[in-house]
Amino acid sequence: MRAVGVRGGAWAGAVNAWGDVFVDGQERLRWFVAADDRWYRPSRETTVRQREISGVPVIETRIKVPGGDAVQRVYGVANFGGAIVVEIYNDSSLPFAVAFDRGDIATMREPSPTGVQGIDLPAGSVVFPVGHHATMRAAILINESGRKISAQELESLPSFEQVERGWLAALRVSSRIDLPEASWATMLTTQRCKLLLGTANSRLPAGETEDAVDLILDRAERVKLGDKPGEWIDEVATATESIIRRCAKNETVQWFEQRAILSASMVLYRAGETRGQQDVAQAWSRLLGAVGGQLNVGADITRDGLADFSGVRQIAWIESQLVAQRHDYVIEICPRGIDAAWLGANFECHKLVASPEHLISFAVRWHGEKPALLWEIDGPIGARVAASAVDVAFSGTEMRGETLLTGFAAPQTAAMK
Repeated sequence: MRAVGVRGGAWAGAVNAWGDVFVDGQERLRWFVAADDRWYRPSRETTVRQREISGVPVIETRIKVPGGDAVQRVYGVANFGGAIVVEIYNDSSLPFAVAFDRGDIATMREPSPTGVQGIDLPAGSVVFPVGHHATMRAAILINESGRKISAQELESLPSFEQVERGWLAALRVSSRIDLPEASWATMLTTQRCKLLLGTANSRLPAGETEDAVDLILDRAERVKLGDKPGEWIDEVATATESIIRRCAKNETVQWFEQRAILSASMVLYRAGETRGQQDVAQAWSRLLGAVGGQLNVGADITRDGLADFSGVRQIAWIESQLVAQRHDYVIEICPRGIDAAWLGANFECHKLVASPEHLISFAVRWHGEKPALLWEIDGPIGARVAASAVDVAFSGTEMRGETLLTGFAAPQTAAMK
């Protein structure tokens, strides 16, 4: 299932692998295509292809028909208390007809008076002709209160391109990466969209450190995406205390616990809770002094291991590979080093959380076998940056600068002081 909906919606839409539409787990609409040669049932076709357009909750499903494809696009809008728009586009050289298995949906025109013929569908199913390169639009109202949407109102709903641009604009306020490992950027987009589709209604069970980590990462990600940090202060503080107690008891610190503490401190700082942020910093410093913790970004985690993480941990892990704060407060760029597969490939990152008070953007440009580093820090002056896994000699306090690093270091550096 692929999710569709609106930001913070109280309902959950989904599309299965062949384009059936669900709302809150209940099937609401199926589609079928009558092409030049036969009826096509998407659930039985071997030519079905599906994708999330630009990685956002706009789902495109394609089926091969004579002369091209029948294309379905599904997405959520907030209009009329919430609706799911279903567009059928004829990307073929021949006309076809599309049938829906229920008639109590909003459509841009009246269905064919001849009804559905040649296929066994439930009573009340409707069929619409779709010309060459034409589009047929329908909508499912989330609140089935009997309200009717006129054809004009349906036409005025946002297009799938507008919804796609809206999602991308919502994500742009947070970090953005352009890397040789393209799957990382896709993962950030997908997981952030899933986060925005849901509501932050979970609470921390007493003593559950794993939940405490995910709660902090969730709240921090929402703040990075534009939510007000003040509403999360109490539960973030409680979760932070839980993590510190657990680390002290275990006498060890995992990479995700380090990231959670950084994220919690960022939320407190942005909420103006500088006293609370300082208390966390002091408690964390004492703990690390006692257990001898090193900077650990989990660089040895495999692709399969990453897939087992929650969505917010996937985001946290990716960003940790690109920038991290050492225990002496130095900001490390590329703390895992530069992977061998990235040698010679330019890459850049924007607005990554580097400390509770700082965001950093940086780029790597190659000059032969030597990488040049360009960076810009947003936040109070005085932050120190380094790239110890690439060039142990580099360190600086400039808020903006560039330097040619000495060369390519061994990849997959898992931990350093």
